[in-house]
Amino acid sequence: MALGCSVLLHLGVVVVLFAGSFISPKKPEQKPLSMTMSALPKDKPIIKAAMVNSADVERQIDKLKQQKIDAKREQQRRADKLRNERRKIQELEKLRKKRQQEKLAADRAAKRAKEQAAKEAKLAQQKIEQAKAKQKDEAEKALKAQQERQKQEKAAAEAKAKRLADEKAAAEAKAKRLADEKAAKEKADKIRKEKLRKAKEAKERAAQEALMAEQMAEEQAEVNRARDRRVLSEVEKYTVLISSAIQRHWNVDESMRGKQCVLNIKLGRSGIAYSVKAVSGDKFVCKSAEDAVYKVNNFPVSKDPAVFARLKEINLTVQPEFD
Repeated sequence: MALGCSVLLHLGVVVVLFAGSFISPKKPEQKPLSMTMSALPKDKPIIKAAMVNSADVERQIDKLKQQKIDAKREQQRRADKLRNERRKIQELEKLRKKRQQEKLAADRAAKRAKEQAAKEAKLAQQKIEQAKAKQKDEAEKALKAQQERQKQEKAAAEAKAKRLADEKAAAEAKAKRLADEKAAKEKADKIRKEKLRKAKEAKERAAQEALMAEQMAEEQAEVNRARDRRVLSEVEKYTVLISSAIQRHWNVDESMRGKQCVLNIKLGRSGIAYSVKAVSGDKFVCKSAEDAVYKVNNFPVSKDPAVFARLKEINLTVQPEFD
């Protein structure tokens, strides 16, 4: 700390001297010659006054030269002083660096000693820890061996118990399987017998139903035949009635004798003919017959749907009748 302060102090001195060397000394003010002459006594000769002024000028010049020499000397002195200060600063800096190097060396030596001590302490601690670890490992191995032995003994006991339990379970499973097989066989026999019984009953019922269906079909066929006979009879009856109605409204003459016409007649539910077409026959007879059909207001029709279905569109053969 003291060395640093000394270096700073000398640096300050050097800076001040160096700055002063660049400051030029102030030159004395030269008075004008006219002013000097006017200041002399008026009763003195002018020639003498001029000589006095020359001397003053010489002295003034000498003084200025001396001042310049003094300034150079002062500048040299300051420069020498600055060099001395610089040299001292350099020596102080060398001394500081030397002491710093010595301190660094001492610090490094102390650090190496500290690191060596720490290393030795660490090695000692490692040996202690290794010894503890070895002791702990041996204890753990002993404990593990004991636990493994106990585990093996337990596993052997459990294996024996499991084997006995498995044997018991196998025996029970075998007994259950035999019982299940017996029950399944009995159930299968029962189901088979029930199926045979149901199949026999179904066969007998099917035969009875077939017989009944055949009888019903025969009966229905007979009913249908009877109905067809009745419908046919009704159709024939109404066909005759329709023909009679046409004959009553037909205007005939002798030219039609022995001739006939087939008409397609379509009837409504009320008996009105809404369509009449000649299918075949004498044209004159057919035209006359169509006129007769349209003259009939209502043809007789059956209210029985089956009969009317046969009459709603008929092909009717008509032939003029003569008294």
